[in-house]
Amino acid sequence: MTISDTTSQVEKLVQIGNPTFESFYPSLYLDVKSPGKASWILRYQLHGKRRQFKIGGYGKDHEELLGLEDAIKIAIDCRKKLNDGIDPKLDIDRQKQPKLITFDDCANKYLIKKRTKIKTAYIYERIYNNEIKKHLGNIRIDRIHSYDIDNVIQRVLDTGRPAVANQVLLFIKRVYRLATKYKVVACNIAQEFSQTEDAGGADRKRQRYLEEEEIEQAFKVFSEHPHKIPTASYIALVLLLTLGNRKMELLSAQWNQVDLKRQTFKLFANTTKTEAALVIPIPDLVLPLFYDLKILSGNSEYLFPKRKSSKQPHISADTLNDAVASLFGIAYGNRKPGPNFLGEAGVEHFTIHDLRRTFRTLLSKLGTRKDVAEKCMNHSLKGVEKTYDCYGFYPERVEALNNLAELIMSLVNYKMSATSHVRLVTSG
Repeated sequence: MTISDTTSQVEKLVQIGNPTFESFYPSLYLDVKSPGKASWILRYQLHGKRRQFKIGGYGKDHEELLGLEDAIKIAIDCRKKLNDGIDPKLDIDRQKQPKLITFDDCANKYLIKKRTKIKTAYIYERIYNNEIKKHLGNIRIDRIHSYDIDNVIQRVLDTGRPAVANQVLLFIKRVYRLATKYKVVACNIAQEFSQTEDAGGADRKRQRYLEEEEIEQAFKVFSEHPHKIPTASYIALVLLLTLGNRKMELLSAQWNQVDLKRQTFKLFANTTKTEAALVIPIPDLVLPLFYDLKILSGNSEYLFPKRKSSKQPHISADTLNDAVASLFGIAYGNRKPGPNFLGEAGVEHFTIHDLRRTFRTLLSKLGTRKDVAEKCMNHSLKGVEKTYDCYGFYPERVEALNNLAELIMSLVNYKMSATSHVRLVTSG
C-alpha cells in the first residue's frame, strides 16, 4: 500500500470518528477520539517497560497538525534512538524546551526557578526589570562583554544606591551561573566582578530609622504631592508605622483578614516571612484608616487593589518604593530624576523597610518591653523559647500599639473622611 492509499485510509478513519487505536507503522498508532480529530501516538518498550507518548495531531480541528509521512519520519527517527539506548520522549521533550539565547531568556529561566522556591521572588524580578533588562535583556548572552556588565552596575552607582548595585551584580552572577550550567556560555564572565571593587562595597547593616520630626516632615511632603502619594498609599505608609507589618504582608492583605468590629488584623502563616500567624490589634486611632480603605478599595477583596494592569491583583511591591524614591529625586525605570522634595524638607534618605525599623525603635522609646516589641514585629523566637513559649502578649500589644498610634497619628496629620467618622460613631 502506497503513502497516498494509507493517507486516504487515515483520513477516512478520522472523518468517521469512531474511537479506534490503529497501527500504521511499527510503533506508530493513530488514536481517533471523535470525528475530525485524532492523535499520533508512539508506543515502544525501553528497559523492559512499555511507554507511549503523543508526537502530534491529525485533523483540521487539531492544534498540532502532523501528516502521515511526517509522523512516519518521526517514528523512524525514534526507532534509531531506541537502538542507541536513547529514550525518544526525553529527546523530543528536550528539543521542545525554549532556547536560551538572550540574557532575557536566561534571566526569565532563573526567575521561574525562584518563583517556585521563595516568597520574596518579587525582589529579584524588581531588580531585573528596573535595573538590568533594558540594558542587557535583548543581547545574546554569549556576546555580552565585561564592560556591558560594568556599565549596568555603574548606572546604579551613579544614582547613589550602592546596596542596589550589589543586588544587580549578584543577579547577573546568578543568571550567568545558570547559563554556564546549561552550556549556553563557556564561562561566567560576571564571576570576575567583585562586590567590593566593582559594585557597592561591603554590605552594611542598615541602622536608619526616622526621628519624630522627620516623620512629621515626610508626611507633610506626602500630603503636598498626592499625584505621587495618593490616599491609599498615604494610608499604607501610616499603617506600616503604626502596625509594624512587613510591606508585602500589608499590600497583599485581603479584607477577610480584617475584623473592624473586633479591631483585629490577622496575618496567616502562609503570608508571613517567618510562617508564623499573628493577630494584630488595630488601635482606636488607626481604625478610621481602615474604614477609608474600605471605601477606596470598592468591591475588591484586597485592601490595596491594583491601579493599573499588573500580574498581581493588589498594589505591587514597587509602588511605595518608587513613590517615595521619586520624592527624593531618584529615578526608577524610564523616569527621569526630579526635585528632592524630601531632602529639602530636612529628611534624610530612607526606604520603606526603614519604616519597620522606625516602628521597632519607637516602641522601645515608649518603654515597650523587648519581648512584647518582638512579638509586635512577629519575629521568630529562638531555641527553647520557640518550642515552649506560646504566649502571644495580646493585652500588652494592645497597650503598646495604642501608645504608638497616639504618637504617630499626632505626626502624620491624617484627616479621616466624614463617612469614617459616621461609621465610628455608629459602631461606638
